[in-house]
Amino acid sequence: MATLRIVFSGLCTFAFKDRPLRDPEKPPTEVTVLLQRLIRARPLFNVATSRNEVLDQHFPLLEFDLGDFNPTSDRFADVHFKPDETGRMTKGVCCLNGEELTILLDGREMHPDSLTFSLAEPVKPESTQLTDDEIASLYWMATLEDVFPGNSKINPKLLEVEPGSNQPVLARVHLSEGNLRTLDLTDAPCTIVGSSSGFHRRVATTFELAVDFKNTVEIKMNARRNGKTSAKRLVLWAPGRKDLRIGIMNMEIDRVTGADPANGPRPEADFSVYADILQTKLQGTIPFLRQTSPGNPAGNAASTCVPSGG
Repeated sequence: MATLRIVFSGLCTFAFKDRPLRDPEKPPTEVTVLLQRLIRARPLFNVATSRNEVLDQHFPLLEFDLGDFNPTSDRFADVHFKPDETGRMTKGVCCLNGEELTILLDGREMHPDSLTFSLAEPVKPESTQLTDDEIASLYWMATLEDVFPGNSKINPKLLEVEPGSNQPVLARVHLSEGNLRTLDLTDAPCTIVGSSSGFHRRVATTFELAVDFKNTVEIKMNARRNGKTSAKRLVLWAPGRKDLRIGIMNMEIDRVTGADPANGPRPEADFSVYADILQTKLQGTIPFLRQTSPGNPAGNAASTCVPSGG
Protein backbone atom coordinates (compact mmCIF):
# COMPACT_ATOMS: atom_id res chain seq x y z
CA MET A 1 0.00 0.00 0.00
CA ALA A 2 1.31 3.45 -0.96
CA THR A 3 0.25 6.90 0.29
CA LEU A 4 -0.70 9.87 -1.86
CA ARG A 5 0.29 13.13 -0.16
CA ILE A 6 -1.24 16.32 -1.60
CA VAL A 7 0.30 19.51 -0.24
CA PHE A 8 -1.87 22.67 -0.46
CA SER A 9 -0.37 26.13 -0.21
CA GLY A 10 -0.83 29.73 -1.28
CA LEU A 11 -4.13 31.52 -1.83
CA CYS A 12 -6.71 28.76 -1.60
CA THR A 13 -9.90 28.33 0.39
CA PHE A 14 -11.10 25.13 2.04
CA ALA A 15 -14.89 25.20 1.73
CA PHE A 16 -16.20 22.51 4.07
CA LYS A 17 -19.41 20.76 3.06
CA ASP A 18 -22.69 21.69 4.80
CA ARG A 19 -21.09 23.05 7.99
CA PRO A 20 -18.11 25.15 9.11
CA LEU A 21 -14.82 23.59 10.13
CA ARG A 22 -15.40 24.11 13.84
CA ASP A 23 -19.05 23.03 13.93
CA PRO A 24 -19.77 22.22 17.61
CA GLU A 25 -22.17 19.40 16.77
CA LYS A 26 -20.25 17.40 14.18
CA PRO A 27 -17.15 18.11 12.07
CA PRO A 28 -17.57 18.15 8.28
CA THR A 29 -16.46 15.10 6.30
CA GLU A 30 -15.88 16.61 2.84
CA VAL A 31 -14.21 19.76 1.53
CA THR A 32 -13.84 21.59 -1.78
CA VAL A 33 -10.62 23.53 -2.30
CA LEU A 34 -11.09 26.74 -4.33
CA LEU A 35 -8.24 28.45 -6.19
CA GLN A 36 -9.25 32.00 -7.06
CA ARG A 37 -8.49 33.90 -10.24
CA LEU A 38 -5.62 36.20 -9.22
CA ILE A 39 -3.52 36.15 -12.36
CA ARG A 40 -3.12 39.94 -12.38
CA ALA A 41 -1.35 41.98 -9.70
CA ARG A 42 -3.75 43.91 -7.48
CA PRO A 43 -3.53 46.54 -4.73
CA LEU A 44 -4.27 45.33 -1.22
CA PHE A 45 -6.16 47.08 1.56
CA ASN A 46 -3.26 47.29 4.02
CA VAL A 47 -0.88 50.22 3.68
CA ALA A 48 2.93 50.26 4.06
CA THR A 49 5.17 53.31 3.67
CA SER A 50 2.16 55.48 2.80
CA ARG A 51 0.95 53.34 -0.09
CA ASN A 52 -1.16 50.24 -0.55
CA GLU A 53 0.80 47.02 -0.74
CA VAL A 54 0.46 45.06 -3.98
CA LEU A 55 -0.23 41.36 -4.33
CA ASP A 56 1.89 39.75 -7.04
CA GLN A 57 0.29 37.59 -9.71
CA HIS A 58 -0.79 34.19 -8.39
CA PHE A 59 -1.34 31.15 -10.59
CA PRO A 60 -3.17 27.89 -9.76
CA LEU A 61 -0.60 25.13 -10.24
CA LEU A 62 -0.34 21.37 -9.87
CA GLU A 63 3.23 20.17 -9.25
CA PHE A 64 4.53 16.59 -9.49
CA ASP A 65 7.75 14.61 -9.86
CA LEU A 66 8.46 13.82 -13.50
CA GLY A 67 9.71 10.39 -12.39
CA ASP A 68 6.15 9.56 -11.28
CA PHE A 69 4.62 10.36 -14.70
CA ASN A 70 2.74 7.45 -16.26
CA PRO A 71 2.89 7.42 -20.11
CA THR A 72 -0.81 6.52 -20.31
CA SER A 73 -1.49 10.18 -19.44
CA ASP A 74 -2.82 12.60 -22.03
CA ARG A 75 -2.25 15.67 -19.80
CA PHE A 76 1.38 16.78 -19.83
CA ALA A 77 3.31 19.27 -17.74
CA ASP A 78 3.21 22.83 -19.09
CA VAL A 79 6.59 23.61 -17.49
CA HIS A 80 9.57 21.46 -16.47
CA PHE A 81 11.88 22.83 -13.77
CA LYS A 82 14.33 22.05 -10.95
CA PRO A 83 17.29 20.37 -12.75
CA ASP A 84 19.37 17.70 -11.02
CA GLU A 85 23.19 17.60 -11.08
CA THR A 86 23.15 16.35 -14.69
CA GLY A 87 20.82 19.13 -15.88
CA ARG A 88 17.83 16.81 -16.20
CA MET A 89 14.59 18.42 -15.03
CA THR A 90 12.93 16.66 -12.09
CA LYS A 91 9.64 18.57 -11.59
CA GLY A 92 6.62 19.23 -13.77
CA VAL A 93 3.84 21.77 -13.37
CA CYS A 94 0.38 21.88 -14.90
CA CYS A 95 -1.05 25.40 -15.05
CA LEU A 96 -4.69 25.18 -14.00
CA ASN A 97 -6.95 27.47 -16.01
CA GLY A 98 -10.62 26.62 -15.65
CA GLU A 99 -10.07 23.07 -14.38
CA GLU A 100 -12.29 20.89 -12.24
CA LEU A 101 -10.00 18.25 -10.71
CA THR A 102 -11.19 14.78 -9.76
CA ILE A 103 -8.79 12.42 -8.02
CA LEU A 104 -9.11 8.70 -8.77
CA LEU A 105 -7.32 6.15 -6.59
CA ASP A 106 -6.63 2.96 -8.54
CA GLY A 107 -9.41 3.96 -10.93
CA ARG A 108 -12.08 4.74 -8.32
CA GLU A 109 -13.32 8.07 -7.00
CA MET A 110 -12.76 8.98 -3.37
CA HIS A 111 -15.20 7.44 -0.89
CA PRO A 112 -17.78 10.03 0.25
CA ASP A 113 -17.88 11.37 3.82
CA SER A 114 -14.53 9.79 4.71
CA LEU A 115 -12.41 12.89 5.37
CA THR A 116 -10.81 12.98 8.82
CA PHE A 117 -8.82 15.58 10.75
CA SER A 118 -8.04 16.77 14.27
CA LEU A 119 -9.19 20.04 15.81
CA ALA A 120 -7.39 19.50 19.12
CA GLU A 121 -6.01 22.64 20.73
CA PRO A 122 -2.38 22.27 21.84
CA VAL A 123 -1.72 22.43 25.57
CA LYS A 124 0.51 25.48 25.02
CA PRO A 125 -0.21 26.97 21.58
CA GLU A 126 2.48 29.61 22.12
CA SER A 127 5.17 26.96 22.64
CA THR A 128 7.96 26.47 20.10
CA GLN A 129 8.25 22.81 21.17
CA LEU A 130 5.01 21.44 19.77
CA THR A 131 4.56 17.72 19.13
CA ASP A 132 3.88 16.39 15.64
CA ASP A 133 0.25 15.68 16.60
CA GLU A 134 -0.20 19.22 17.92
CA ILE A 135 1.15 20.73 14.71
CA ALA A 136 -1.07 18.44 12.60
CA SER A 137 -4.30 19.81 14.10
CA LEU A 138 -6.51 22.09 11.99
CA TYR A 139 -6.69 24.30 15.08
CA TRP A 140 -4.10 26.40 13.20
CA MET A 141 -6.27 27.07 10.13
CA ALA A 142 -7.26 30.73 9.85
CA THR A 143 -10.94 30.58 8.93
CA LEU A 144 -13.26 33.11 7.33
CA GLU A 145 -15.21 33.24 10.60
CA ASP A 146 -12.02 34.25 12.42
CA VAL A 147 -11.58 37.13 10.00
CA PHE A 148 -15.18 38.11 9.25
CA PRO A 149 -17.23 37.18 12.37
CA GLY A 150 -20.89 36.74 11.46
CA ASN A 151 -20.23 37.22 7.74
CA SER A 152 -18.19 34.18 6.74
CA LYS A 153 -20.54 32.38 4.35
CA ILE A 154 -18.99 31.66 0.95
CA ASN A 155 -21.01 32.67 -2.09
CA PRO A 156 -22.77 29.38 -2.97
CA LYS A 157 -22.52 30.14 -6.71
CA LEU A 158 -18.75 29.60 -6.48
CA LEU A 159 -19.45 26.03 -5.38
CA GLU A 160 -22.26 25.43 -7.88
CA VAL A 161 -20.79 26.91 -11.07
CA GLU A 162 -17.95 25.02 -12.74
CA PRO A 163 -14.56 26.75 -12.76
CA GLY A 164 -13.74 28.60 -15.97
CA SER A 165 -10.99 30.74 -17.44
CA ASN A 166 -13.27 33.78 -17.01
CA GLN A 167 -14.71 32.80 -13.62
CA PRO A 168 -13.73 34.06 -10.12
CA VAL A 169 -12.51 30.51 -9.35
CA LEU A 170 -9.96 29.16 -11.83
CA ALA A 171 -9.68 25.67 -10.38
CA ARG A 172 -11.10 23.48 -7.65
CA VAL A 173 -10.82 19.97 -6.29
CA HIS A 174 -13.23 18.04 -4.08
CA LEU A 175 -11.79 15.91 -1.27
CA SER A 176 -13.86 13.36 0.61
CA GLU A 177 -11.35 10.73 1.74
CA GLY A 178 -8.08 10.70 3.69
CA ASN A 179 -6.60 12.62 6.59
CA LEU A 180 -6.16 16.38 6.34
CA ARG A 181 -3.46 17.91 8.53
CA THR A 182 -1.47 21.07 9.07
CA LEU A 183 2.05 20.79 7.66
CA ASP A 184 3.72 24.16 8.36
CA LEU A 185 3.09 27.17 10.59
CA THR A 186 4.15 30.80 10.62
CA ASP A 187 7.19 31.42 12.80
CA ALA A 188 5.42 34.02 14.93
CA PRO A 189 1.85 34.59 16.13
CA CYS A 190 -0.47 36.61 13.91
CA THR A 191 -3.26 39.05 14.63
CA ILE A 192 -6.13 40.08 12.36
CA VAL A 193 -6.04 43.83 11.98
CA GLY A 194 -9.48 45.39 11.60
CA SER A 195 -11.43 42.42 13.01
CA SER A 196 -13.23 42.05 16.34
CA SER A 197 -12.37 38.36 16.66
CA GLY A 198 -9.41 38.83 19.04
CA PHE A 199 -7.41 36.35 16.95
CA HIS A 200 -3.79 35.96 18.14
CA ARG A 201 -1.83 32.81 17.30
CA ARG A 202 0.43 31.18 14.76
CA VAL A 203 -1.40 30.09 11.62
CA ALA A 204 -0.99 27.29 9.11
CA THR A 205 0.75 28.09 5.82
CA THR A 206 0.51 24.62 4.22
CA PHE A 207 -1.75 21.61 4.60
CA GLU A 208 -1.43 17.98 3.53
CA LEU A 209 -4.03 15.37 2.61
CA ALA A 210 -2.80 11.79 3.00
CA VAL A 211 -4.78 8.95 1.43
CA ASP A 212 -3.77 5.37 0.58
CA PHE A 213 -3.72 3.70 -2.84
CA LYS A 214 -2.12 0.61 -4.40
CA ASN A 215 -0.89 1.30 -7.92
CA THR A 216 -1.90 4.52 -9.64
CA VAL A 217 -3.37 7.94 -9.00
CA GLU A 218 -5.29 9.55 -11.85
CA ILE A 219 -6.17 13.23 -11.84
CA LYS A 220 -9.00 14.01 -14.23
CA MET A 221 -8.97 17.61 -15.44
CA ASN A 222 -12.18 18.86 -17.02
CA ALA A 223 -11.46 22.34 -18.36
CA ARG A 224 -13.70 25.19 -19.52
CA ARG A 225 -11.81 27.85 -21.45
CA ASN A 226 -13.36 30.55 -23.62
CA GLY A 227 -16.58 28.61 -24.10
CA LYS A 228 -14.83 25.35 -24.99
CA THR A 229 -14.53 22.23 -22.86
CA SER A 230 -11.86 19.53 -22.74
CA ALA A 231 -11.07 16.49 -20.61
CA LYS A 232 -7.53 15.32 -19.85
CA ARG A 233 -5.95 12.75 -17.51
CA LEU A 234 -2.71 13.01 -15.57
CA VAL A 235 -1.76 9.52 -14.38
CA LEU A 236 0.91 9.08 -11.70
CA TRP A 237 2.33 6.03 -9.99
CA ALA A 238 4.89 5.26 -7.30
CA PRO A 239 6.51 1.95 -8.28
CA GLY A 240 8.41 0.40 -5.37
CA ARG A 241 7.80 3.45 -3.18
CA LYS A 242 5.57 4.21 -0.23
CA ASP A 243 4.63 7.80 -0.99
CA LEU A 244 3.59 9.79 -4.04
CA ARG A 245 3.72 13.54 -3.43
CA ILE A 246 2.06 16.30 -5.43
CA GLY A 247 1.42 19.98 -4.76
CA ILE A 248 -1.69 22.03 -5.45
CA MET A 249 -1.14 25.74 -4.94
CA ASN A 250 -2.14 29.26 -5.91
CA MET A 251 1.26 30.91 -5.93
CA GLU A 252 3.71 33.34 -7.47
CA ILE A 253 5.48 31.59 -10.31
CA ASP A 254 9.10 32.66 -9.62
CA ARG A 255 10.68 29.33 -8.76
CA VAL A 256 8.86 27.49 -11.55
CA THR A 257 10.31 29.82 -14.19
CA GLY A 258 13.79 29.72 -12.63
CA ALA A 259 13.71 33.39 -11.61
CA ASP A 260 15.34 34.44 -8.35
CA PRO A 261 12.85 35.00 -5.52
CA ALA A 262 12.10 38.54 -4.40
CA ASN A 263 14.86 40.07 -2.29
CA GLY A 264 12.54 41.75 0.18
CA PRO A 265 9.50 40.46 2.07
CA ARG A 266 6.35 40.14 0.02
CA PRO A 267 3.10 41.58 1.35
CA GLU A 268 1.57 39.52 4.11
CA ALA A 269 -1.89 38.04 3.84
CA ASP A 270 -4.63 40.52 3.03
CA PHE A 271 -8.13 39.15 3.41
CA SER A 272 -9.53 41.52 0.80
CA VAL A 273 -8.80 38.61 -1.53
CA TYR A 274 -10.97 36.27 0.53
CA ALA A 275 -13.61 38.99 0.99
CA ASP A 276 -14.26 38.65 -2.75
CA ILE A 277 -15.76 35.18 -2.27
CA LEU A 278 -18.16 36.06 0.56
CA GLN A 279 -21.90 35.87 -0.05
CA THR A 280 -22.40 39.31 1.53
CA LYS A 281 -20.01 41.97 0.25
CA LEU A 282 -18.10 43.94 2.86
CA GLN A 283 -18.36 47.68 3.25
CA GLY A 284 -15.52 49.78 4.65
CA THR A 285 -12.41 48.35 6.31
CA ILE A 286 -11.29 44.90 5.21
CA PRO A 287 -9.25 42.95 7.81
CA PHE A 288 -5.79 41.61 7.10
CA LEU A 289 -3.45 39.15 8.78
CA ARG A 290 -0.26 40.53 10.31
CA GLN A 291 2.57 38.81 12.14
CA THR A 292 3.26 40.31 15.57
CA SER A 293 7.00 40.40 14.85
CA PRO A 294 8.87 41.42 11.67
CA GLY A 295 9.43 38.78 9.04
CA ASN A 296 7.92 36.87 6.20
CA PRO A 297 5.81 33.90 7.32
CA ALA A 298 6.31 31.84 4.18
CA GLY A 299 9.81 32.92 3.16
CA ASN A 300 10.79 35.14 0.26
CA ALA A 301 10.31 32.41 -2.34
CA ALA A 302 6.66 31.68 -1.58
CA SER A 303 3.33 33.39 -1.12
CA THR A 304 2.67 34.88 2.31
CA CYS A 305 -1.08 34.77 1.76
CA VAL A 306 -2.04 31.79 3.87
CA PRO A 307 -4.80 29.33 2.94
CA SER A 308 -8.14 29.93 4.58
CA GLY A 309 -10.98 27.71 5.74
CA GLY A 310 -14.63 28.40 5.07
